[in-house]
Amino acid sequence: MKQKIETELLNILKEIVKIDTCYPPGSSKKFSEYVRKYLKNSGLKVKSFGVNQNKPNIVVSNKFNSSKSLVFNSHIDTVRPIVSEWKTNPFNLKIDKKYSYGLGAVNCKGSAAVHLYLAKNLNKLFPKLKSKIDFTFVTDEENLGPDGTRYLRKIKKIKPHTLILGAPTNNDFVIEERGVFWIEVEVFGKTSHAGEPQKGINSIEKSSKIINRLNTDYKKKLKKYNVGVHKSTINIGMIDGGENVNVVPYKTKIVIDRRITHKENIKKSFNEIKTYIKKIDKNVKIKFLTGTNPFKSNKSNFYLAELSKSKKLITGKNAKFLSSIGVSDGRYFADDRVNIINIGPGTGSEGHKSNEKLINKDLIDYFLILQDFLLKIN
Repeated sequence: MKQKIETELLNILKEIVKIDTCYPPGSSKKFSEYVRKYLKNSGLKVKSFGVNQNKPNIVVSNKFNSSKSLVFNSHIDTVRPIVSEWKTNPFNLKIDKKYSYGLGAVNCKGSAAVHLYLAKNLNKLFPKLKSKIDFTFVTDEENLGPDGTRYLRKIKKIKPHTLILGAPTNNDFVIEERGVFWIEVEVFGKTSHAGEPQKGINSIEKSSKIINRLNTDYKKKLKKYNVGVHKSTINIGMIDGGENVNVVPYKTKIVIDRRITHKENIKKSFNEIKTYIKKIDKNVKIKFLTGTNPFKSNKSNFYLAELSKSKKLITGKNAKFLSSIGVSDGRYFADDRVNIINIGPGTGSEGHKSNEKLINKDLIDYFLILQDFLLKIN
């Protein structure tokens, strides 16, 4: 029976790896069509919601009421492959005894395959299930964009009490993440002919002074916010300046990434860096682009405790709690008192990697963990 389920899961994964959901543009229309076809006789309701008709987010529900639910979420958009680095066709899942190779097999179509199989067989596997369950298959995650999970929250099409994200963790747990926000800094100078640079004010040179101060003095100040392995960080991610090589540049734009720990919050941290930069150059324009606060779930919450027991039962190993350098869609619920749990098949470092490979055992174990978990919570 276990072998039969594993074969079915790998068949689903093979079919969804075939579907190009690469960002850009992150189209999910064909994936949505596949989900509707696959779940046609499941007895569950399948709905699509999106800002862009080519990028629908799919919500699959077992109950049609407004109560809070247990949500299983997986993002189905992927990065675009560097085909020359792949040893196989990235859209054709290659399966051997231990691994499966394909684009998104780990991040995050492996968990999507398990969630699809659970949805299709939900009423058969759990005939006495009382809980409201939603499965969401979302896009716009690789873009850190607003049109995926964030949009579903905004329009209240999902209201989780517990959000299980199918992130690749080798079926261990990530239950806390740093917050993140991006800001844009515009630095202004004065144009002149490059042959007489002394008559102008070079905005690129002014920007370099700001960058240097941020990467030295300001970076040292952030150490007070560090919490264990979670570091408060700053990264100058983009710089764009100048009008022409023979003109002293008038305007330069810097885009900054800030990661914040549980000692911080976005409002305070944004005002702090804004004040710091303004002291260097009072004429800059600073714009907040996007961001979400850090989150930390309670290790003793009921759903996490039961998932941990299921992990131990299926794998024989105690639950491990991992730190994350990145951010997940759970961040959109950071301020909502939601149990946020990242658990899924595959190794995180395989995501975004050429020749991405999934451990086949992780896939079946993930299903068995969720199956045991759902049997216990009712």
